Amino acid sequence: MYKRLSAFVTIVMIFVLVVTGCTSQASNIGLARENDQNIVGTDFIVAEAGSYDSADTAVVLSSEPNSGSITFMNISTGKQYTLSYDGTTYVKDRYEGPMSMSQIKAGDIVDITFLRGKKKLASVQLSPQSWMYDNIENYDLGGMNKTVTIGSGTYSLSDQVVVLSDGRRVEVMDIVNKDILSFSGIDHEIYSISVQKGHGYLRLSNDQALIGGWIEVGNTTIRQITENMLLAVPEGSYQVSLSNGNASCLKEVTIERDKEVVLDVGDLEIKGDMTGKILFTVNPAEASVNVDGEAVDISQEVELTYGIHKISLEAEGYEPLTKYIQVGSAYASLSFTLEESEEEEEEKESSSESDKDNTDVTEVENAVTGNRVYIDGPQGVEVYLDGNYIGVSPVNFKKVTGSHTITLRKNGYQAKSYTIYLYDDGQDITYSFTDLEPEYYNSNTVSGNRSSSQKTTNSKDTVSGNTVSGNSVSDNNSGNTGRN
Repeated sequence: MYKRLSAFVTIVMIFVLVVTGCTSQASNIGLARENDQNIVGTDFIVAEAGSYDSADTAVVLSSEPNSGSITFMNISTGKQYTLSYDGTTYVKDRYEGPMSMSQIKAGDIVDITFLRGKKKLASVQLSPQSWMYDNIENYDLGGMNKTVTIGSGTYSLSDQVVVLSDGRRVEVMDIVNKDILSFSGIDHEIYSISVQKGHGYLRLSNDQALIGGWIEVGNTTIRQITENMLLAVPEGSYQVSLSNGNASCLKEVTIERDKEVVLDVGDLEIKGDMTGKILFTVNPAEASVNVDGEAVDISQEVELTYGIHKISLEAEGYEPLTKYIQVGSAYASLSFTLEESEEEEEEKESSSESDKDNTDVTEVENAVTGNRVYIDGPQGVEVYLDGNYIGVSPVNFKKVTGSHTITLRKNGYQAKSYTIYLYDDGQDITYSFTDLEPEYYNSNTVSGNRSSSQKTTNSKDTVSGNTVSGNSVSDNNSGNTGRN
């Protein structure tokens, strides 16, 4: 009996050991299978917040908040690409502080990291190396060897420079010299330019009595009125003063970007010959003074008719000065101070000899050369040089050194202006511009339709008030002003 009981216990223990061993093995097998499910192939990258495999310094071209995407351009290669972003994308300012994606705008220079395969933006930061100048009016984009002057500084223009206007990418020559710009760059190289305030156009109608007279648009433009004139004017609201002898009027206009305003001046007031007496104070006292090209004696009051007059002052050892004044009261006094010349004659002579061997192209501002400028396209459009009508393309005119505004216009189409820079290089030059866009059109980058030309007929008023010290010449009138 005892033997049978011992055998039974032994059998039970063996059974327990077998069952326990199988269960442990099954458990281990199950755990192994569970671990197998967590194994990730070496060719797959887990897209965790902040993870990336690529980095760039780029210019922001555009941002689409609705689709959660942003388009960049590599500043070195010019390659463009679009990346998506979401709440896991880090956005930082130059000093590593937090920003929102809405604060990143087109034209910014940024340092970015991203997952190339997924086209996913991991982080974007305003580049600590970059700088930005806003609301710049004092600039010159026409330097030799692609140099740009901003104030007193000189910068180079990147081959990959991005120029943005009204949400669209444009060319450097689309900028007119009265546009207000922002610049972004690294060190002394400019990588992006944005037009913050552009220009529209002003045309006069029923202006026969004003031909040869003067137009003054706020403090931005003052120039002589020519037949079929079309002026590029910075966008904004202005008081426009027009005068020619005893005919004058005062108008109000609002200029919108890329739109044309037709100003009807048929309600001119023809006044009797009214004059005002001007007392000039000039430093140095020996300076000669010319009014409208004629010498005047400033030791006594100078009597001038109402309207705009050109004042020129010269003195040995001083820089010449040209100003425009508007006479609109019986009596006024004006003061002018000439600046001393910084160059001595001896320095001019020595530098001119040394420069002959070092300068390939000599730039002489507003010098008429023996060459010509040809405008070949688009054909059949009106062409204006610095606001003066010169004919219907194809057309040509004398080459005058310096910067000039070429405006193209055709009924039913949107006027377009370009800035060209001409040098005395002994060669003719030909331009062929892109076709004009219709006045009404839809665009993916510009919201709304362009409105057609509008006519402004504000109530008239005579030019009155105190004599105003006028602005410096702001339009270049050196071009051909008659029809070809």
